[in-house]
Amino acid sequence: MRLSLTFEAFVIRDLVPKLWVGACVVMDNAKIHLGETIRKEIEKVGASLVYLSPYSPDFSPIENFWSKVKNQIRKLKPRNYHDLVEAIGKAMEQVTQLDMHNWFTHCCYCTSSF
Repeated sequence: MRLSLTFEAFVIRDLVPKLWVGACVVMDNAKIHLGETIRKEIEKVGASLVYLSPYSPDFSPIENFWSKVKNQIRKLKPRNYHDLVEAIGKAMEQVTQLDMHNWFTHCCYCTSSF
């Protein structure tokens, strides 16, 4: 299955039902995000889709997420595949809701209603 179809399924099944009229979905310009079906499904519920300018790390909370995860993995110093898999899980468990809220706020997203 193509990854783009999996992402479309996620948008249609999981994201769109949680949107509301006036909601704004922000995506980067990754090829997987550029499908016309995605835009139509989001706009069908009265939400809008906005694309970031090409590579805008200052407006992309995922950059902060990966930075924290990578730093946590480095601290754990995995030395083999098994340790790496375990370290990834532990690193991701260190990401809190407060982290995510702060990253979105830092990137200038409206977070007052969350």
